[in-house]
Amino acid sequence: MVRSPCPITNSAPRNIPGIYYRATSEEPISIQVATTIPDVETPLAKRFPSFESILGTRSVIHECLVTFLDTSGQPHRFLLAYQEHPDHPPNRALLKILPNVDFCGELVVMRAGKRSLVVGMKGKKDMRLAEGAVRRFLLEVAKRRARRRRVNRVPELPDILV
Repeated sequence: MVRSPCPITNSAPRNIPGIYYRATSEEPISIQVATTIPDVETPLAKRFPSFESILGTRSVIHECLVTFLDTSGQPHRFLLAYQEHPDHPPNRALLKILPNVDFCGELVVMRAGKRSLVVGMKGKKDMRLAEGAVRRFLLEVAKRRARRRRVNRVPELPDILV
């Protein structure tokens, strides 16, 4: 888990822009993620985005930080929160990013800051970079699935045992 509980704060949650890849949408949606911000941010008291308010609480929410290098080699970090729903059809918005990976579920993307866990997206450039981070995430999902298939494969036995 990337997020850690935020200590009690006197300020109301602040909405920070993110991107939502809803399971039933053709395109990603710009959203505002309610985020609790501590009075003083430290490594132990970080911003706490409420992914539960977007994704719900019926399935486990997984989180990961993804670092994506732009064309000049500059690193950009994004916080991804996702739920998998194996009984749903593949997410069509994610299929547009990487057609060979069937990800059945939903995904929220927020830009990670240098000193803060999450910060607001800044226009189309951040949207393109976020898409690159999602592509990297989906490639990792595909690698892990392939590895799991190789490990779980039962060796074939001959039809007749002597």
